[in-house]
Amino acid sequence: MILHIMRIKDINDGTIGEFELKNSDDEIMLNGYTLEPAGPDTIERNKDKRMPKGLYHVSWHSSPKFKTTLPLLHNENVAKDRFVLIHAGNYPKDTKGCILLGASYDDKGVYKSKDTLNKFLKLTRCKELKVVISDVR
Repeated sequence: MILHIMRIKDINDGTIGEFELKNSDDEIMLNGYTLEPAGPDTIERNKDKRMPKGLYHVSWHSSPKFKTTLPLLHNENVAKDRFVLIHAGNYPKDTKGCILLGASYDDKGVYKSKDTLNKFLKLTRCKELKVVISDVR
C-alpha cells in the first residue's frame, strides 16, 4: 500500500495536506487530511518541524506513549531515531514532529482524528506500507 500526502496549505504553526491510501491496484482505500508541523523542512530531530517531501519507508513501532503500534517513517535522509510517527491529534501543538490524520480540517487543525487513524490502522497495521509526501501549493 502507498499513502500519498499532498501538502496544500500552511496554517499557524502547521501544514495541512490531503491524503489518499491506495492499494496495490491503485484503488483508493481511505482519504482525508493530514496535519504536520510548520516548515521549513528539516531532517534534524527535536525541531518540531515537518520532514522533507519524498518517499518514506514504514517500520511498525510499538509506542509506549500511545499504547499501540504505529507507523514510523524513515528514509536515507530521515533516520528512524527521529521518531516521525503517524498518530491521532487535532492541532499543531499535537504534532511533535509527526503526522496527524483527520477526516476534515480548518485553519486550526484536523478533526475526527482518532476515528480516521483507527480506520487507517485497520487497513494498514503491520503491512508493507510506503509514504510519498509532495508539495502541491
